[in-house]
Parts: sequence; structure tokens; C-alpha cells
Amino acid sequence: MKYEVRKNFLNSLVFLQLQDLIIKNDFPWFKRNYQAPNKNKIDLGYFTHSFYNNNIITSKYYEFYILPILKQLNARSIIEVRANLTPSVFYLERASAFHCDYKIKSSKTAILYLNNCNGGTEIKIDNKIEFIKAEENKILIFDSDIEHRGVVSKDTDFRYILNFNYFENIIE
Repeated sequence: MKYEVRKNFLNSLVFLQLQDLIIKNDFPWFKRNYQAPNKNKIDLGYFTHSFYNNNIITSKYYEFYILPILKQLNARSIIEVRANLTPSVFYLERASAFHCDYKIKSSKTAILYLNNCNGGTEIKIDNKIEFIKAEENKILIFDSDIEHRGVVSKDTDFRYILNFNYFENIIE
């Protein structure tokens, strides 16, 4: 599998509850200084909320909101799960340099888009760049060793995503 895109990934009601939590309420965000190391430009950072990291549940929202998504992804072991909020005013076009979240063999990265915007994700496969537009309730799933970068929105103030890094169940 190079990458897979699934529209309407979550049940509509489940997705609306998730959107309501992350976008419409007073959700706790924390600033990170950069998305990916990039020596050639200034990276103003972004905001994140960690649900799971370093083998620890790090958010009270994990069980109700994140666990059902991990089950739908057939995740058997979780590396990290976080929400990302990228303000459009921080960047001219790209939110990060090309990077891999984790270079762990056979791990997966999934990006669930929480809002519609003209931003999205670029992935680089065999030196070709593919653009996946952000559309709410669409998920992009790819092998974690595939380089990718965020593309900021020019038609909204913020780009919201959930980022999952995990190993999936092997079904034979």
C-alpha cells in the first residue's frame, strides 16, 4: 500500500461530536515550536493536543473519542495520537518540510481531516508529489516511512487534523 484515502470515514454523528469537541469548544491546545526540522525557513510552529504518546494516555478525551477511531483503523499498537491546529497566518504555503513522523518499519500514519479547506497534505512517493485536499471526515492512510508535509489553508484561518501513528492488525 502506498496510500489510501477514505471519505466519510466516521459515522456522521461520531464525526460531529469529534468536531464539536475539537473545533467548537474551548479545547486545550499547546504550542509546539516546529512541525518538522527545516533549516531553510522559519517555522512559527503550530498547536497540538496529545491524546497518546510514549505509551501513556495523555488526554481525558482518549477513551471516548480516540479509541473508537483506532478500532476502526484496526490499530493493534499505538505510537502516538494527537490533534493539530495550524493557523494559516503562520505560513505562506507549506506548514512543514517533508518529513516522516516515525521511520518504524510496517507502521502506519493516518491523517483525519476535521474541517474543509483548500489546504491538505502533500505526500512524496518515488519523487512524485501527490496533494490530498483537506475535506472533513476524510482520512489519508499511508506507510509511516512515506514523506509528507502539511499545506496550509488560504480560505480558512485554521487547518484541523487528527494525526495517528500506529501498527495495524495483520489479517491474513
